[in-house]
Amino acid sequence: MAKKDNNIPNEISEVYERGPRVKGPRSRTDWDFLVYELKKMDITPGEAYRIIAEKKGNTNIRFQWKMMRFTMYVWERLKESEKMFQRPKIDTVREVVSRRKFKEFFYGYYPDLEFDHDKEVKLLNKLIAEKPQRPFFKEGYYFYPGTKKVIPQKVLDTILWEKK
Repeated sequence: MAKKDNNIPNEISEVYERGPRVKGPRSRTDWDFLVYELKKMDITPGEAYRIIAEKKGNTNIRFQWKMMRFTMYVWERLKESEKMFQRPKIDTVREVVSRRKFKEFFYGYYPDLEFDHDKEVKLLNKLIAEKPQRPFFKEGYYFYPGTKKVIPQKVLDTILWEKK
């Protein structure tokens, strides 16, 4: 550990001598340096693109992914409500995360991350239960599958929050 700490002043002096590289690549050697640094940090091209798109793009990937997961969850609960018996919410979450469509969207939004079924079940279940997420379960956010007909608030309340 001490050996690594001794290297820090050398790195700082190197940066001081060559100057910061924050103005962006102006030549081929700067692009090569960028690629070299990304490889050194073990960042894949997909991960680099996602980070740049999140920071510089005009779309909010995290919000879109959250709403996509909520939509899949609402549709699954809707399908269950057509039967007379609704399963516990955690079972619905497991069913949603197990679907091929969920994995396709996961890799579409996060191509550089590895899919972990148990982690995604836990995250989605926790996200649905959070009180700050309640405003996203309102009328107008969800259509019936395959249509442009809005799911009414009464139906959403019944399939999502009804106490047993």
